[in-house]
Amino acid sequence: MKITHQHIVFLTPGFAKFEDDSTVIPALQVYMKSLRKALPDARLTMLTFQFPFTEKKYDWCGIEVIPLNGKNKRLRKLWTWNKALRILNKLHKTQKIDIIHSFWIGECSKIGERFSKKHSINHVVTVMGQDASIKNSYAKSLINSNTEIATLSENHQADLVNTYNLKSTIIPWHLDVAEFPVLQENTIDILGVGSLNTIKNYIDFIEIISVLTKSRPNLNIKIIGDGRLRNTLETKIKNLGLQNNIKLLGKLNRKEVLNYMSKTKILLHTSKYESFGFVFLEALYSGMHIGSYNVGLAKPSQNWKVCNGKPELIAACEALLKLPNTIKTRVELSSEKETINSYIHLYNE
Repeated sequence: MKITHQHIVFLTPGFAKFEDDSTVIPALQVYMKSLRKALPDARLTMLTFQFPFTEKKYDWCGIEVIPLNGKNKRLRKLWTWNKALRILNKLHKTQKIDIIHSFWIGECSKIGERFSKKHSINHVVTVMGQDASIKNSYAKSLINSNTEIATLSENHQADLVNTYNLKSTIIPWHLDVAEFPVLQENTIDILGVGSLNTIKNYIDFIEIISVLTKSRPNLNIKIIGDGRLRNTLETKIKNLGLQNNIKLLGKLNRKEVLNYMSKTKILLHTSKYESFGFVFLEALYSGMHIGSYNVGLAKPSQNWKVCNGKPELIAACEALLKLPNTIKTRVELSSEKETINSYIHLYNE
């Protein structure tokens, strides 16, 4: 594997500041830990453009992280980009950069493409979310370039083609299965996990629960996540008289989330859009059933009801609630080996 002793630089808007900060882009954290393990002799360096809000370098699981401290401020954009280019030049002089891996079609891919083109360095871009479906000017630098692009699911790949006519390789995220607690008896009927924002569409979630409680008044429902729509959702829950059914738990760390999953029967996911849906992997490996719309890597199976519209989702939840509480089994959709080998192949293209 020729990449073994090479220098790979990662460009991302943000990353975890501490090794135990499990809530910041969990999929990227899992990937970086696995890559560090797979390439113990490679130098791995990460530049974070916006957060954490510090300029102090730090080590994260054997990876040097260099924060640029852009602080998500528009007036600091050019300053942040110029700083990124200066640091990349310095890194390249001290140890030749062999691969640049950028995350999102955005400022990171723009700077990564500029630097890699100038120095004839392999450039890989992972499209992470709605950057596949909402046009932005940053994509111009990738059109007619030699950049290798990765998307996360079939739906995501199709979005990228429809939006930019850009081809990509599908590389799914994987789980660190060692993080998961033992499976427990179900004490929660339905769980929602995700930020309380418009995209996650918890209005549909609450309205579905309102219908289900007509025949099942004692349903136990939890929602994990926080966001600007919390007050709106609390009002909706109160107006529908669901205070005894739905509890908003706020933002929890990853260990707590996985513990709740281990004792819940159904993940109800009403999101309008997902590029991948890391929560789907987590739910299936936690022995849960899923009811969702056709987003991200959604694929109908014995454990997963993929629906079009609220009536279908209501019917799916009713059917899943009727299932007996048999011994729970874990389902693993993608493996560490598959993800790591696929990216190493792109790095060597």
